[in-house]
Amino acid sequence: MSRRRCRHERGSSVLYVVVLSPVLLLSMALATEAGGLQMQKERVRSALDQSAVVAAAAASRAGGSVGIDRARAVAVMREVLAENLLPLSSAFAGATASSLAADADVAVVTDVPAADPFAAGAILRHPSIEVRVRVPLRTGLFVAAGLPSTETVTLVSAAALRETGR
Repeated sequence: MSRRRCRHERGSSVLYVVVLSPVLLLSMALATEAGGLQMQKERVRSALDQSAVVAAAAASRAGGSVGIDRARAVAVMREVLAENLLPLSSAFAGATASSLAADADVAVVTDVPAADPFAAGAILRHPSIEVRVRVPLRTGLFVAAGLPSTETVTLVSAAALRETGR
């Protein structure tokens, strides 16, 4: 009788392995996909941060008697953002680097202290250029788990402006 019980237990172990293996593999695949999505988000954040710094530097180089060139800051922000997002284009769902840069919210804040335009309740104490971008990222395997095939992430960045020519 003890031998029969062993055979029965071996059979149920195989059944558990057969039934639970796909669930385990799907869980591992989804965890890997979530890590990849987070990596894409960080790459976009890095491109956004770099664009804000370049735009702030361009605005400060206006020269003459002008301290900060707002129009130049916004134009440079959009141009550099499009260039920085271009290598990441394959991760975007239904958007191009140029369209994301054109649709980005850009604010040049020079009269401080002032309310942060993109962070409710925050106060800006130094002149800065602020940018907010919404990026639709493909999620790949999330569809297998019943999740949407696209996740839109909203990222915000800022860089301090330094007045020149005064």
